[in-house]
Amino acid sequence: MAALSRKFALNLMGSFRLLGPEGERIDIASRKGMAMVAMLALAEGGERTRGWLQEKLWGQRDRPQAQGSLRRELTHLRDHLNTGPKPLLICERQTVRLDLSQIDIDALLPKHGVATGDFLEGFDIAGEEGFEDWLREQRSLLVRPPARSGVGSGAGPTLAAVPMPDVEAAPLATGFVDRPALAILPFANLTEDETHDYLCEGLSEDLIDRLSRLRWLPVIARSSSFAFASGRVDPRVIGQKLHAKYVLEGRLKRKKDGPVIALSLSDATSGYSLWSHRVPLPPDRSQDALDPIVAELVGVLDAQIDYAEQVRARGNRQNRLEFNDLIWRGRWHLNRLTRADSAMAQQLFEQALELEPESPEAIIQQTFCLGWSLWARRGSDAEVAEMRQLAHRAIVADPDDGRGHMLAGIAEMWLRQPGRARTLFERAIALNPSLCQAHAELGCHYNLVGKPAQAIAPLRLAQRLSPNDVHSFFFIGELALSHWMLGKWAEAIDHADQSLVRRPAYWYALVIKINALVGSGDLEAARRAHDELLTVTPDFTPAFIDWTPFIDRAWNRRLAEGVAAVTGENKPASRRRR
Repeated sequence: MAALSRKFALNLMGSFRLLGPEGERIDIASRKGMAMVAMLALAEGGERTRGWLQEKLWGQRDRPQAQGSLRRELTHLRDHLNTGPKPLLICERQTVRLDLSQIDIDALLPKHGVATGDFLEGFDIAGEEGFEDWLREQRSLLVRPPARSGVGSGAGPTLAAVPMPDVEAAPLATGFVDRPALAILPFANLTEDETHDYLCEGLSEDLIDRLSRLRWLPVIARSSSFAFASGRVDPRVIGQKLHAKYVLEGRLKRKKDGPVIALSLSDATSGYSLWSHRVPLPPDRSQDALDPIVAELVGVLDAQIDYAEQVRARGNRQNRLEFNDLIWRGRWHLNRLTRADSAMAQQLFEQALELEPESPEAIIQQTFCLGWSLWARRGSDAEVAEMRQLAHRAIVADPDDGRGHMLAGIAEMWLRQPGRARTLFERAIALNPSLCQAHAELGCHYNLVGKPAQAIAPLRLAQRLSPNDVHSFFFIGELALSHWMLGKWAEAIDHADQSLVRRPAYWYALVIKINALVGSGDLEAARRAHDELLTVTPDFTPAFIDWTPFIDRAWNRRLAEGVAAVTGENKPASRRRR
């Protein structure tokens, strides 16, 4: 027993989980990193060639790119796994091996001869056919007892050939339930230049890969969606075949100024077009040049489908709402940004949690709801600590969802723990580079630690990722704050006005505008802005400003003094109780 306690423990039946020799959880950030550990764990002797791993996990990339990606992934894995006296992961020139003598693998233990849960439940890597084939083979093998004895010996199971799924048979019917799955078709090359074929396929694959990081939105695997061609099949037919609610099509066209991608998002139930967009491509077609375009498209599609689902759930008049209806209707109320709607959203999310107590989505939405309420009423540190606890519960429920890390970061920021907050925001962005609010919160963090010049880039990126986001007033208001802190009065006033166009009752933007007008010497305009502040926020007091969690409290005092300058009151805001 003592020897077993010193082993690593790898859980593959159900959700992926890796525990260290002392029982500590080892978090592997990359899904491909987790996939590699699983593939090595079930291989004969724990060993695979580098070429085999490249083909399964980076099969859509050129060989040099695949080799570089594998090297980077192995470097990250070694940092996580090789912390003891003996390395767990051994990387040779041609092979990679997991030392199976140091690890207990649940899928190979005798009690799992007949699996009671899905192998790597809910796990996929969008766009990688080689991995999807391997995953199907393993799931087929692990639903029945292995054909040989000695399952605890460390040797992997003997693989049996499994036929490729028939798209016509719609193998994806299970798993989505009522979740809004998206099918991305291969982009059509209409330029008559065959050299652009690779560009069309690469862009659509990159979108599949990036969108699959949005944990709330299932994305149909490339092996199924690429069976259809853009513009040649009715979206309703595709939706029926793939069990997708939404279909994205793209066409590469030649224009005078260069190639343009024309995108169209359709509702696969009605066939109606929900959104269309044209994206000019830069002369430089390198990955570095195209990455920002793909990231922005992901941000926009995230917002478009999110809004469509809220509207659909709002129109559902059933007496008893199902889980997903509760979530989307709750989001609709929450995004109205009123206290009454926030209370209604809270009720709906609580009902969703009663139906599915461990649902990451329900926990995340409840945390969003609590966070908005705390900001609106300037909650206490104890309440913010409760939000932090709820956010960490979301992280445990789904460690690959960037939103949980972002919400935990917001709580840390409000508790004036800037180092922890920044780490969590950067983690959220690493998990989902298109998570616009995480970029905005990182910019907010820089403002609060007194580095406004560094705040501008992530705030502007948040705007580009989701220009019509319901929270754009916050992004732009933070830009106003950055410029005010830098002494750029005109820019601060302009951004504050842009923020107020989107949310006239945003008291923070009005406070920044008043201060910028005072700084510019226009006291008359500052008084008018103050009158507007008291009109839209009658209960405004200096305590509103005092709650703002600047690390250097001098910024709180400066904002309060700017407001006092137009009222004749020179009392500084009282210190926030800690």
